[in-house]
Amino acid sequence: MPLQFAFTENNGSVSEHLLFEGREYQIGRDASADVVIAHPQVSRSHVVLRATKHADNDHLWQLSDTSSTGCFSLGVPVKHITLDKPRVLQLGPISCQFTPVALNNVVKLDSQREWRKQQLKQYQTQLQQCHNSTALINLARECLIQSLGCERASLILFDKLNNYQLGVGFEDWMQGEDFTGSRTIINQCMQTNAVRAIGNIVCDNSLNKQHSIINHGIQAAICVPVCIEEKPVGVLYADSILGRRYFTQTDIEFATSLANMISLRLLFHTIEHKLSLIS
Repeated sequence: MPLQFAFTENNGSVSEHLLFEGREYQIGRDASADVVIAHPQVSRSHVVLRATKHADNDHLWQLSDTSSTGCFSLGVPVKHITLDKPRVLQLGPISCQFTPVALNNVVKLDSQREWRKQQLKQYQTQLQQCHNSTALINLARECLIQSLGCERASLILFDKLNNYQLGVGFEDWMQGEDFTGSRTIINQCMQTNAVRAIGNIVCDNSLNKQHSIINHGIQAAICVPVCIEEKPVGVLYADSILGRRYFTQTDIEFATSLANMISLRLLFHTIEHKLSLIS
């Protein structure tokens, strides 16, 4: 059966890879590895994975440690291990999840990806029909809640004249002390002009002591910049309080594609407004 391999990227997202029988896979820091983990304490070739045929004609995955920094299971070094059930292993300092996947579940994963593609096409059509900021914000909120499974979400467009304070899209749950942790995440996203995806916030020492995070029990949050001519003018923000503890790269790609569509719509509104002033 196929093997799903997952680990947390530097940006906070969870990178998921589906490996199939019939070939050998190298995991490590080297750019030529089949799965790259860009961490200085991960060896260039850290582990090798291969599936061997079992007596019942199924395949079992074998992992071999080829690193200088080690592979560990529950703190115990391992050189060779059979991945016949879900396991969490440490490749150097990086925690990795290995999960054998039944073929019917592979079909489900592919279906989810196709479903996301169809959603984006549908949202693109709907975005083209948004003729004001309120309609755009309402649609963006609906997209994030339905597609990412988050309970709270918003498109926030910032007010340049007031030093990028919260402007259009400000909602009741963003009031004062109830929003400080989320505001920190948004500020980080705006300053770096890059996606900020945080899973398992309780383990993030820069956020887990903030009252708004504690009071609302926020488990995970994602923030994606919305840009016009490569300059951030707002963000897509969503968080979860009911158990979602990470965002996958597929989630981030979806939210980034949505942000790009919104950016194009905002640019169209800007150009349309300028033309109306000229005429």
